[in-house]
Amino acid sequence: MEKNLCDYMLEPDIIAATENVMPDLNNDLVLAKNFLKQQSAATGDTLYDHLVDVVQKILSQKPPDVVEHFEQYSWQVKQEKFRPNFDLLNDVYLSPPQLAVVRRMEEMFRLVKSKAEKAEDMDEEEQELDLEEDNVKPRIADLIDSNYYFKECGFGLPDSECYAVYIALNMLAIKEPVSTVRFFGKIYGTKENYYVAETELTLEELDRRIREFELKDMPGEGEGIEEGQMQVAEEQKEMLGEGEGKEEKPKEPVPPKLPPEPVSTWQPPPEIPVERPGQGVNKKVFWVCNHPGEQWICLPDVTPDQIRVARLTVRCMTGNLDAEVQSFPPFEGTERNYLRAQLARIQAGTSVSPQGFYTFGSGEEEDIDLEEGGGDLNFNPNPFYHGHSMKDLLDSSLTYWVHHGRHILKQGRTLWWNPNAGMVSFDEGEEEEEDEGPPPLEPESGPPLFTSLSEDSRLEGMTAWSVRSSSSLTPERAVAALRSNLWPGAAAFATSGQKSECMYIGWGLKFDPPNYGPAQLPRPQDEYPIGPEVMEMADPTFADEEAYRIAHLPPPPPPVLEGEGEEFGEEEDEED
Repeated sequence: MEKNLCDYMLEPDIIAATENVMPDLNNDLVLAKNFLKQQSAATGDTLYDHLVDVVQKILSQKPPDVVEHFEQYSWQVKQEKFRPNFDLLNDVYLSPPQLAVVRRMEEMFRLVKSKAEKAEDMDEEEQELDLEEDNVKPRIADLIDSNYYFKECGFGLPDSECYAVYIALNMLAIKEPVSTVRFFGKIYGTKENYYVAETELTLEELDRRIREFELKDMPGEGEGIEEGQMQVAEEQKEMLGEGEGKEEKPKEPVPPKLPPEPVSTWQPPPEIPVERPGQGVNKKVFWVCNHPGEQWICLPDVTPDQIRVARLTVRCMTGNLDAEVQSFPPFEGTERNYLRAQLARIQAGTSVSPQGFYTFGSGEEEDIDLEEGGGDLNFNPNPFYHGHSMKDLLDSSLTYWVHHGRHILKQGRTLWWNPNAGMVSFDEGEEEEEDEGPPPLEPESGPPLFTSLSEDSRLEGMTAWSVRSSSSLTPERAVAALRSNLWPGAAAFATSGQKSECMYIGWGLKFDPPNYGPAQLPRPQDEYPIGPEVMEMADPTFADEEAYRIAHLPPPPPPVLEGEGEEFGEEEDEED
């Protein structure tokens, strides 16, 4: 019941207290805050702290319809308090993986942009001086234009990836001493992929590498001579030691004489020399990276033995250049060497172009430039090439398509090397009647440059190349596309004008019509020559042993005669 004035009149103490208390807003807030900070007897929490946590969670997440989900946020805050926070990385910021890619691409774009702005700000005279100092500006193949035609044929790279790779090729031309840059292709890997750039070095860098190559071979010969001299000296010391030992009396009993130990007559085949930089399989220099914008890594020169083993091996790339290559026969080197060998094989088999697109020399002179060693021809784009009709390019016989990749011989070289060149042979007029040396070997030869694709061998019922048109509705704008069946992933295009290019995007493996079978282990060699010294013999029987014993008994003493004994006795008596 409500109290009336009479009731207050009956309570004078209450009236006196209300008269002395004045309204104060700050005091009311403090009292309210203290009331909210009262701790719970069960958990020890306060309503004030709980409301602060709930408001902070809502402001950090900013969800829609806060009023409808307020109770849910309050319940989540209570659950988090009962759960111990053992995760110390809860508030640590982890950058997404895309951020590293963006920063790498941004650095690459800034480098190329600054170089382009510098070239624009320079005057013509300064540009001429700069070209004289840097010799020639690197020529970069237009990947964006070529990729457009490849995409018309259902091949090539996505536009974003193609643009990033093209900028990366420009970065390679800025940082490295190269004269030409071309995108060779993309090699898939089990963990990461490889982007491959094919380049030619500047004259100064090529001369420097040739000098290093020649100096590397010279100490090898000296080391071989020194090792031979050391072996001869050790043999002489051993002989002298044996002679001194014979003069002294042996302190130990002499062991029985044993047959001489067999000596191996096997000799390793001569090592095939490596083609020098700028020649044969090492004419081009390849650079690889796993992602556009990363540092380009130069692959080493390939050796004939690496190409020989790569032909007998089927192995996918991993994306790690330092990965071990486990194969039989054993491969000398890591994945960077194996990748270089596969690139040399792909380049030799899939570098194709329309007939007349390339020509020997510069195209203006009729002479042919031969490098040292003979047979290694230089060729350049033909300035007088005007293209072929689309009907000729799409001909199924492929007569108008040629190879411009150098054929690799079985030796692993493009130029044949005679293994008997350093062996001495005697003439008929000499007095010494010794071996006349090994018989002369017939040099290996392969198809020459610009051999027509119509001469390629077939692959179990199908041709080595497949050709088709990009469009049958607009023949005047169509593109002739060529795909390799021997190296899946290799393709080339040609227009009726003056454009043609080839590219490889695949696993770096060759098509093998029968199922792959690894090379078998060689037969073990005979350890000893077959003879009575090493042949096992049957144990003799008892009868054989008894016959041997009887045959080797000592002879019986001679019998004593009767007269000889008596005369001997008489002589003794006379002496006495």
